[in-house]
Amino acid sequence: MAEYEIWKFLHICMFVFWLGTDVGVMLCSKKSVDPTLAIETRFQMLEMALKIELLPRVMWVMALPFGVQLSKSVGLIEPSQITLSLMWLFTLVWLVINVGGAANLNKPWGQKLSKINRFIVASLGLGLILVSISSYMDYGPFPANYVALKVGLYGLVNLTILGIEIAFFPLGQSFERLAIEGSSPDLESEISGGMNTTLIWVHTTYILIFIVAFIGATKIIG
Repeated sequence: MAEYEIWKFLHICMFVFWLGTDVGVMLCSKKSVDPTLAIETRFQMLEMALKIELLPRVMWVMALPFGVQLSKSVGLIEPSQITLSLMWLFTLVWLVINVGGAANLNKPWGQKLSKINRFIVASLGLGLILVSISSYMDYGPFPANYVALKVGLYGLVNLTILGIEIAFFPLGQSFERLAIEGSSPDLESEISGGMNTTLIWVHTTYILIFIVAFIGATKIIG
């Protein structure tokens, strides 16, 4: 039971620091598109958002091993020690690539890491959704209950986060133009439109995270 309590606590902390800090990222990002602020202030808000964003990135990655370990501690799944070791190795590598790329986007090698990360995220997201579908068709590896559903939803979260990154990319280019050209109605419209598109993906991700947490806490399905 002690093992379960530890992983449950870490699981709760993961959700708090993931969703809680990411709301701060969203608010700073939204403020950075305010044309009434000085350009320097807007870039400070954007820089702050990108720095804070590293913490929810860590929590996003750690959701995978924490979820597996929590499920194992209550006997819902029985992964082998080799499987657990490989999972933690993958998590460590993914964490370095994910956070390393995000923290060094101004460097060529950081941009390369980000490209690799997008491939990992897309592959993992689709893979987990397929695993969830397989489980509900009684092919395993999980029982056809809330655990399989959480696996599929976490896979979907990965895809919506990928949507955030793809939507934000042209917004970053618009801010580069803002630094060089200064503000203009057309550019401000472009920035505002890019942020609105990004926020659609952000809000979708928040809703999915909330649903995953609710299902895990209530075990309402299965």
